[in-house]
Amino acid sequence: MKRLWLILFIPLLAGCWDSQNIEELSLVVGMGIDNSKKKDEIMLTEQILVPPGSSVQENQAQLKYKNVTVSAKTLHEAIRDSLLITNTVLTNHQRIMLINEDVLKKIPMEAIINQAIRDNNTRRSCLVYLTKRPTKDILGLADDGEIPSNVIYELKDNENRTNKILQPLTMGKASSSLQSDGSFAIQAVDIRRGKLILEGAGVINNSKLVGVMNDEDIAALNWLNGNVKGGIIEAVQHGKPLSVEVIKRTKRKVTTELNGDHLTINVKVGYTARLSEDWYSKENSFEEAYLKEIERIAEDEVKKDVKKIVYKLQHEYKTGVAGFYRYAENQHPKFWEKNKQKWDEVFSKADINYEVDIRIIDFGAKGGVK
Repeated sequence: MKRLWLILFIPLLAGCWDSQNIEELSLVVGMGIDNSKKKDEIMLTEQILVPPGSSVQENQAQLKYKNVTVSAKTLHEAIRDSLLITNTVLTNHQRIMLINEDVLKKIPMEAIINQAIRDNNTRRSCLVYLTKRPTKDILGLADDGEIPSNVIYELKDNENRTNKILQPLTMGKASSSLQSDGSFAIQAVDIRRGKLILEGAGVINNSKLVGVMNDEDIAALNWLNGNVKGGIIEAVQHGKPLSVEVIKRTKRKVTTELNGDHLTINVKVGYTARLSEDWYSKENSFEEAYLKEIERIAEDEVKKDVKKIVYKLQHEYKTGVAGFYRYAENQHPKFWEKNKQKWDEVFSKADINYEVDIRIIDFGAKGGVK
């Protein structure tokens, strides 16, 4: 009987046999990849959480993180070499990966994220960003004492209030895009006046950085893709500025037509909006005709911006980063099978018709004199 009780108790006593003190682990929340000064090596910076009460260095005692930088020929080797400096590294909670644009001029993006995709611990939801300046500088900026990786990660939540932010690019989405048509845009991070900022984007084609976009390009691309979730349309009426705030997307339809091997892409989107600012002193928002005129002005502004980004995509970047290949694939499978290897060429020659319908459903308490 005693032996039976002993057997039953052994699993309970051994339940935490492999537990480790959290202070003995290095929880990575962000990684940055730069070119190394050593030939044929890359430089990895890991941002590691510092448990409360722990000290790193005297001059960093107030920080909530520490950065560990190592150089090696592969990312995995660099992670292993970091163990010569810090405790066992865990990437289960990694939130962001930053890639310096100079790295992508030498190494394909598919190779850069290869280790993270193969690693069972790294989440596919980890967000990927591009940087113009060294990632080491970005991860070293303690914005108001906060952890840089967390600040960058949370900035994506503002996409409901501005259309100048791209949809978050996850590690999984980047991997899938690289496996399909290979074209997508990647949000960039920079520092302005001592603050971390989402600014600009890179255009990736076949794992290479083929161009950069400014904030206006990003807004136009979001309109083209139907990804606008909020933000402002700036316009001018009677020489006075006005702003229309996007509320909600009401429709989006993409159709494709074939004429031989020539493709036509038709995009129709609809949004509700509010007149949020109007400097015209004789405005009268109570009149339907006045609001209709504002709607037309706002639609023209959007169509003008979309026309510019379509020209850039087709003639400068020469890549179908807008993701329309999925519609060609679904709506014309035989054409897609025949042309999928030269999709960028097909997209660059395609006619793209864009229609946007903006309905102003709110103009606040100001509406002129009734």
